[in-house]
Amino acid sequence: MSDDAGPTTTAAAGHAANRNRDRGQTTIDYAIGVSVFLLVVAFVFAFVPSLITPFTDDATDAVVVADRAADRLTRDLLVADATRPSVLDADCTVGFFDDSVTVDGCRYDANASDLDGALGIGSPTRSVNVTIVDGAGSRTLDGTELAVGPDPSRGTDVSVSRRAVLLDDRDWTVFVRVW
Repeated sequence: MSDDAGPTTTAAAGHAANRNRDRGQTTIDYAIGVSVFLLVVAFVFAFVPSLITPFTDDATDAVVVADRAADRLTRDLLVADATRPSVLDADCTVGFFDDSVTVDGCRYDANASDLDGALGIGSPTRSVNVTIVDGAGSRTLDGTELAVGPDPSRGTDVSVSRRAVLLDDRDWTVFVRVW
C-alpha cells in the first residue's frame, strides 16, 4: 500500500502545483478591468456634452448677429455710395437715429425706431444696441445722439461688433451690441 499511496500523494501534489500555475493573475486582470472601465466613464463624461450642445440655447449666434448688423449698417444702410463702404453719409446717419428727421435718398426703409426690422434681426429674444462714437467719445452729430436701443443689464453675455468708419470727415467707431 505504501507504493500506491506514494505516487498518489506525489501526483496530487503535482496537480495542485499545476493548478496554482494555471490560475490567471487576478490582481492584474482586476486592475486592467477597472482601468478600462474608468477610461470609458471619463470618455462618456467628456464627450456627451458636446453631443447635446447643438440642441441647447447658446450665445454664439449673437456674435454672428452682431457682425451682420454692423456690416449692414456700415456697408449698406448708412453709406451714400455702396462702392465706398465705411464712409457714412452724415444726413442719412442723422435721419436713421432721429425719427423727426426725414432724409430722401437714403438706403434704408426702416430707421432706428424699428431697429430689429432695419437690421434684419427678426428675433424677439435678442436685444440690440447701436452706438456711434467719435475719437473724443462724443455720441452726437448735429445735435442728434447716435445711440439707440436699451443698454444691457449687468452680468449679461453681450456680443460686440465694432467697425471703424468715416463720418463727417472724421473717424468714428460703430458699436453693435447683441444679447
